[in-house]
Amino acid sequence: MENLPPAQQIKLLKDNGYDGITLRMAEAEHVVAFNDFFEVVKKTEGFKIYSVFVRYNFADSEEDRNRWKAVVDIIQNRDIDLWFIFGKQEIGVDDEKVEDILRNVVDYSASKNVSVTLYPHSWCYFETAEQSLPMVKKINHPNLKLAVHTCHELKAGNAGRLPEIVHKVKDYISFVTIAGASKQLDTSSRKAMDATTIQPLEDGVYDFGPFLKALKKADFKGPIGYINFKIAKEPEDYLSKSLAEWKRLKNIYLNY
Repeated sequence: MENLPPAQQIKLLKDNGYDGITLRMAEAEHVVAFNDFFEVVKKTEGFKIYSVFVRYNFADSEEDRNRWKAVVDIIQNRDIDLWFIFGKQEIGVDDEKVEDILRNVVDYSASKNVSVTLYPHSWCYFETAEQSLPMVKKINHPNLKLAVHTCHELKAGNAGRLPEIVHKVKDYISFVTIAGASKQLDTSSRKAMDATTIQPLEDGVYDFGPFLKALKKADFKGPIGYINFKIAKEPEDYLSKSLAEWKRLKNIYLNY
């Protein structure tokens, strides 16, 4: 979908029943394009930009590492959450350094009325919600929460532990994302791992019932998104079917 103009992306989602979008803001071109999205969304009733995500790669230039600040300035006071991904582990990077960076991000964002969600991501410094929790607890700022992404949890080997993880992090979850998945994770390559954890929701056979029951028990009422990264099918094919499957699951397990 990212190859489509903003107006087409939003129309496609809205026409298929979705009520919002998350935007990638990892590169300068994405920051430039944000206003195009924002202007379309303003004219689209019942549709919003829930969040934008940035990635702090330790080996990047100072300009690239600190693009997050320009992003915060753009989304300030607009009820849009900043999802923050720390890139892969590098020599010389430790929890103390990461804590200093994240505290700066959280404090600056709070001054601009922007909430921050620590985004655990496979093959990165924080790979799971459980791994992110100690840092979120240590910083202990009302403006900092964490996300639970089923695809990254499954890639980390947590297929049988999702309810347990939800219970552990329940007081700090701001966002959840879901996608269809296979019963077994294919670890032969990163591409295969993606392909077995990010599928059209109607095609996946992994049972998300226990996970959704845990969210219900935790009284989670925040946004639940759909990650459609590199799905082979055309969006026109799977978007409506996936939403129908989501509504079925929601009615069974979440009852709202």
